[in-house]
Amino acid sequence: MKKHTPTAPLNSALKDKEIYLEFLRKEVEKGTNKTLSQLKDSQSEENLFYTALKHVTTTKKAICKALDIGIDNACRYKRRYEKENLLVQSIDEVICQYTGNLAHNLTTSPAKFEELRKTNQLKLF
Repeated sequence: MKKHTPTAPLNSALKDKEIYLEFLRKEVEKGTNKTLSQLKDSQSEENLFYTALKHVTTTKKAICKALDIGIDNACRYKRRYEKENLLVQSIDEVICQYTGNLAHNLTTSPAKFEELRKTNQLKLF
């Protein structure tokens, strides 16, 4: 006897993920006034990672999926930009809209640095 598993919630979750990735792509295109294809043709992957995070604040996994950037490469880019004080990671973890897991938001927009450096956690001591 075959076990029946519902597919509607799974399909809905996959659809929600794609909608979020498309939102990220559109925000990057809107912010740069260039199509994603134009950006990929004119910039290195590392520069694309940096440029995209100027226009969206999101998790590393989400931006990588949206822009087809290798996660291992993104780890190197993130580390380099952090060392140069060009990228800030949120103090608090948030629920990633792509994975549903806890993760830190990233930005390369100086206007958002302070916001991400603030914690929402209550201090116990």
